[in-house]
Amino acid sequence: MTSPKLQIETHGVPDRDGLAPQGSDRFARRRADIIAAAIPVLNGQGFKGMRLTAVAGLIGLRATGVTYYFPRKEELAVACLESGFAILHELVAKAERETGAAARITRLIALLVARDADVRQGRAVPLASFAAIRALEGEHRDRVVVGYTTMFRRVRDLFDAPELAAMDQADRTIRTLILLEQLFWALSWLGDFDIEEYPRLAARMADIALNGLAPAALHPPLPVLPAPGAGASERDLPKESFLKAATLQINAHGYRGASVDRISASLNLTKGAFYHHNEAKDDLVAACFRRSFTIMRETQIQARELAEPEARRLAAAVEALIRFQLGSEGPLLRTSVLSSMPAEHKAEIIAHSYRISRQFASMVVDGVTDGSGRSVDPMVAGAMVHAAINIASDARPLKMANEPDIVPRFVRAVFAGFLAV
Repeated sequence: MTSPKLQIETHGVPDRDGLAPQGSDRFARRRADIIAAAIPVLNGQGFKGMRLTAVAGLIGLRATGVTYYFPRKEELAVACLESGFAILHELVAKAERETGAAARITRLIALLVARDADVRQGRAVPLASFAAIRALEGEHRDRVVVGYTTMFRRVRDLFDAPELAAMDQADRTIRTLILLEQLFWALSWLGDFDIEEYPRLAARMADIALNGLAPAALHPPLPVLPAPGAGASERDLPKESFLKAATLQINAHGYRGASVDRISASLNLTKGAFYHHNEAKDDLVAACFRRSFTIMRETQIQARELAEPEARRLAAAVEALIRFQLGSEGPLLRTSVLSSMPAEHKAEIIAHSYRISRQFASMVVDGVTDGSGRSVDPMVAGAMVHAAINIASDARPLKMANEPDIVPRFVRAVFAGFLAV
């Protein structure tokens, strides 16, 4: 039998880098190994922060060894993202075998939660964070956007069932946006629980998604809270302008992709003007998160002061925050950019994020206690509410964002459930 070294030399590929001839099974396996090693780096550092040397070091290659399989970093990032699309297509294909929308959604949630258990036990490769799409540009971004859109539409088709025939495409799109964000968000908070609890948590997620938090809370119409963030003083307006511009740029291009040049250009200012108002970009990004969390916390506090049952207070807070997400003063900063934030800011921001989710959970508990809300797992519900608010900003560029009832549609999906037509 010919030795592995001789086989490689026969094809003219240096063995010291562990390279394999293109088109061979070993080439495909090595390529898959590189993708598996790159996904945690991409998830933790973002596309801009991903270094081929770091990926190579994880599997004993030189950087030149990685570039043999992926000549450009963009191609490796695309491969990581496309592996995520393939995983979701596989899970959705299994969910599609179920009869009815409720069974399909329940199955998809259970499958993704079970897969996360496998990831945490080292039996599966993590799902690539699709937040990296925002940092790509040109043909690479176009390619993964097409891939994501195809996957998104397939998930949306899970709602294409006779019992939901009266549901229009906008409602199915809203439910798909929320469902996917709640699933992706769960990949973070599930780590707070023992793996043995995962099947039960999946069932609780499905119950909340399908049946909502409090269908009766939406009638009569909810009280309207003051516009979030309306209390900014005149002296804060220049800083507010930077925070809004930076938030828009970071949401669109990711933390590292939102350069000082981009943020300054969006305000028709020079870099010098930027640094007149801000010491560094990292500090500005952290300030954007603080602004978003402050707006959410103030809205929660205002809602608690309403003379209403607790579930209606919670619904009013969610409605106000989704209105902000889609309005001229929004959006809030996407938490998906957390992965590529510097370590010195990440811990503080994660703590703020958890505090917001816990406060939503507390409101859920009070709603269950006073009878205005359904009896659901408050910790799971708090995280799912937070995720639904977070994803609402993704509707901004869509045609349906101009519909006058877009905000109530989002709120209805959360409080009446995905099956409510």
